Amino acid sequence: MYLNSFLPFTTLTNGAQSKGIQEESYLLSPETGLSGFFEYTALDGIQINYSSLSVTREISLEAKAAEKCIEMHFSLTGKFTAENPVLQKPVEITQLQHNLFSIPSDLSTNLTFQVGREPVVKFDILFDQAYFQQILNEECAVHRHLLNKISSNQMMLGDRNYLNISPSMLSVLTDIMTCKRRGYFKRLYLEAKVMELFLLQTEVLQEKHLDKGCSYLTKFSKDIEKLYFVKELIDKEPETEHSLAGLSRLAGLNVFKLKNGFKSIFGDTVFGYINELKMAKAKKLLIEENKQVNEVAYLLGYNSPNNFSTAFKRRYGINPGKLKF
Repeated sequence: MYLNSFLPFTTLTNGAQSKGIQEESYLLSPETGLSGFFEYTALDGIQINYSSLSVTREISLEAKAAEKCIEMHFSLTGKFTAENPVLQKPVEITQLQHNLFSIPSDLSTNLTFQVGREPVVKFDILFDQAYFQQILNEECAVHRHLLNKISSNQMMLGDRNYLNISPSMLSVLTDIMTCKRRGYFKRLYLEAKVMELFLLQTEVLQEKHLDKGCSYLTKFSKDIEKLYFVKELIDKEPETEHSLAGLSRLAGLNVFKLKNGFKSIFGDTVFGYINELKMAKAKKLLIEENKQVNEVAYLLGYNSPNNFSTAFKRRYGINPGKLKF
């Protein structure tokens, strides 16, 4: 849950700010159907949202992130239901469950809280994209998939089902809840604890991912090296007019293995990956090297500047010519 979702129902009771850390505490108004507190802590690239909500009548809130992000979610007690256009069906999140997922900037999720014996106590820890790119492990399939999804402003769950919080995770969450440090020392402490949580969550998700098997990796492990060879070819010359048949022939793979294996390992289709590289290179040529739109279109192998402009606008939401001013 995010601060902007709660603001209409809260009263600010305390706030503090020092280098690298901002803290705000809020109380919820009981007449809204929710009582309890919400604590917001912002570090460089990290937001920690800790809330305890007692539900006196059923209430639904709209949750929408201020910007695209990666979220570590931990539900400690109580339960609630989440529903949005991306989820195939409403998801009930109960006590001692966790997940890791990417959140697009334009996605609204409806959260429904029902009256229960226990308060809904949970943590939502958010990483902005730049910070996530600094801490991710490129060898971790879950991290790669999440980065690809957040880069294209899409939602993805680290696991389809919410997982059980381990004793180690619960211990770290308790450390965060009971931290008495202030200012600089609190910032260092919280950053370390958040990284510990991220480590524990990553290990669980990666192990589960491998156990399920990335079925492709298990069955076709001898072809992984060939798929990396294809990726290297594309990385060196994204502007070349690649074809699945041509890449398959160069790598010694059939087209089926190339298509399915590439997406399984790198989190995107062959042509989706090529397009991402071309768009990133286009942006660099336009901004850093001050190239003209026509010249960039030619360098990247587009048939016409119009085709390039259409692709660029679809990716970044702006006409490439406007980057020249």
